[in-house]
Parts: sequence; C-alpha cells; structure tokens
Amino acid sequence: MSKRPAPSTAGTPVHHERGSAMLLALGALGVLGLLAFVVSVLVVAEKRTSSSSYAHSRAFYSADAATEAGVHWIRGQLSPPSTVDTLNRVRASEGDSALSSDSRFAFEIQYVGKQFRPGWSTEYKDYIYRIQATGTSAEQSRAAMDINTTRLFREGY
Repeated sequence: MSKRPAPSTAGTPVHHERGSAMLLALGALGVLGLLAFVVSVLVVAEKRTSSSSYAHSRAFYSADAATEAGVHWIRGQLSPPSTVDTLNRVRASEGDSALSSDSRFAFEIQYVGKQFRPGWSTEYKDYIYRIQATGTSAEQSRAAMDINTTRLFREGY
C-alpha cells in the first residue's frame, strides 16, 4: 500500500478569504487619497499666507521709501520751508508715487516746532518735522509710518 501525499492547500484560496486583497488595496488607496487631500489643503493655505506676507512686506517697504523721500526733501531745503496750510503742512507728495506696478507711496511733512541745539550759537535752531508716510501694495495691503526728524538751519542771515 502506497501512501499518497496529502493534498496541498497553498495555492488554493480559502472560501472566507476571497476579496481581502482588494479590500486592503482600496483601504490603502483611501488613506493615500486622504493624505494627498490634507497635503494639498496645507499647500494652498501656506501659499495664501506667503502671498499675504509678501504683499505686506511690499507695503511696508513702500512706506519706508516714502519716509526716505520726505527726509531727502527736507535735506534739500536751503532755508526753513514755510507752512502751506493751518495744519502746519510744509509739503505733501502730489498723489501716489509708483515704485513698481504694484507698489505706491505718498508722504506729508508737517512743521512741529523749533528748538535751540546745545553747543551751537543761538542763531542755529533745530527745526522739527513730522513725516507721515503711507505705502500700498497689491491685494490692498497698506502700511503707514510716522517719523519725527530735525534739520539744523541758521536763522537771521
């Protein structure tokens, strides 16, 4: 009597395991799809934040350029400029000046007062000015700066 080897069950599917590989693959695809969705939402949010930060930086540097333009104008005066209205304004930029296609600035200079500068003769006075500057950028970003500056002038000559 010869013994027969027992039939092997390695290559035949068991009835209750049918379709389990498909469920595993669908589950993995679902997890990957969810992960892709979350990553895309994060990328869009980061792009918005980056764009907003860029626009704000442009507006800030536009306002800074306006303050520099105001200081440059004061430095170019040979004598104290006279006020042009009841707000003690001595200069206002004519409209917005364009820095680029999406950045603009404007400034206004007001006379605040004058004071004696210690160490100088009494004919020299520090004239104090306030520069109010604004800068705008794309996406309606705005920035404003107020600075006080002085310029030494000789009076009565």
